[in-house]
This record gives sequence, C-alpha cells and structure tokens, in this order.
Amino acid sequence: MWLLYADETNVVPQGDGGFFIYGGAAIATKFAGPLHEEIESLRAKYGYAPADPLKFNTVERPATVSPAQHKDIKRAVMEAAVRHDARLFVSLLSHRIAASLEQARRFEINRACYHFDCFLTREKEHGLVLMDTFQDDNLHAILREKFSVGLTGDLPFGKEYRLKSILGVHLATIGSSHFCSVIDVILGSLRFVANNFRDPKKEETCRTLVAQLSPLFYRPHGRVSVLSLWWSPKRIKAPKFLEEYEQLHEFLKASGVEAEYEPNGVPA
Repeated sequence: MWLLYADETNVVPQGDGGFFIYGGAAIATKFAGPLHEEIESLRAKYGYAPADPLKFNTVERPATVSPAQHKDIKRAVMEAAVRHDARLFVSLLSHRIAASLEQARRFEINRACYHFDCFLTREKEHGLVLMDTFQDDNLHAILREKFSVGLTGDLPFGKEYRLKSILGVHLATIGSSHFCSVIDVILGSLRFVANNFRDPKKEETCRTLVAQLSPLFYRPHGRVSVLSLWWSPKRIKAPKFLEEYEQLHEFLKASGVEAEYEPNGVPA
C-alpha cells in the first residue's frame, strides 16, 4: 500500500508568469512508520515544538529556529524521504497558459491521481490519496467524484476513467501528518528552482536543490518517467510559451533530472 500526500505551490504568477506546480509524494506504508519517527527526531533536534509547522517557506519557520537551522532541517527531510524510498509525481503548468487557478488545480489533481493510479497498477499495489486543503466551494464533491466516479471531462481515453488502484481520496493539512511537511518541502524546493534557475546569483542553490530532489523521481527505465514529471499541457505549440518550458527542462536535464518526454510532447 502507498500513501500519496498531494499539495500545490506557485499559485500566484511569478515575474513573467512562472509555473503552477501540483504534485504528491508517495510513501509506501512499510516505510511510513520509520519516516515518521525520523521526522519526529529531526523536529526535536532542530527545536520544533509539537505544534510548530515545518514548511519550506523561511518566513513561516518558528521564531526559535534560525534560518541556518531551517535550511538544514529541510535538507534532512528530503534526505529522509529518499532513504525511505518516497516517489515524486509532479506536473508544471505555465500561468500564461492556465485559464484560471481553479481550472488549473482541477486538471492537475486529475493528472496526479491518474499518474499515481498508473504507478500503482504497474507495481501491482493499491494506495490512498491525501490532498492538502484548498479553497473551492465544491471541495468535498471533488473528492467524492474522484473516488466514486474517477476522472471526468474531455479525456484522451473517453469521458470517464475509474481510478481502479486508488482505494480512497481524503483531505490532509499541514500539522495533521509529518508527511504533509515532506511534500511541502519537496514542492517548495521545486518552486524555488522554477522561479530562480535563470538568476546567476541563485543558480548554484538551484542545482543543489535539484540534486536533492533527483532521487525522488520515478525512473523505471533510466530516465524520469512521464508519470513522475509532466509538462502540462501535453503539447505546447506557441513558441513564446514553449521556450519557458524548454529552458526549465534543459536546466533540470543538465542538473541530473532527465525526463522521458520533452515539453513539446516528443519523447526525449
């Protein structure tokens, strides 16, 4: 059994647009207890009180935790996730293409659920999806539909797709599980890279973060699976939009994260 803790980041356009990022960290239940215990120990080591949130954003760290300590615990959390065989499933959608945040979120929730379901089917496993809460009047209806019906809409494979290997879709929030902190730190790291990789002053930090993220990507055939890293939408035809994707794609590739598919939908 696998648990997919899902969240979003970069919900507000950055600079010339940037990417809305949605993704999840999948944790096998056989490793869930040891990973939980390790994060418990890390929180105690770095001075986190039981109710203190552990997130990527530096301004949200507890006042008792220094910036240096905060940097160290984030690195340690990702290292712990790697040691306990966590898997990352993420998609990136340019804000310049997205019609609205609400639509982007719903599309990419579908994407994360579908890719996780495909992963589970390949591994002959089952899993649960635990989504971070978000503002939507139909929040609970969305969860019910994902479980009872599956994916709906204008899909490549029909109007509906039942998620056969996912046994439940639930809500989670920071503070309700240490695994919520894991995905927040992971996506926060990817957000920093996506927003800053073109800044010469921050390039080294970006490469360091990609190196920490790299082992979390699912690579059944050597390169990062399309299930694990997805450029949304599948085909970006307008050159002014495609360039934004290609630049990030090339930076990730040069830093050790080589995707199976390029942003134009062509196998790499």
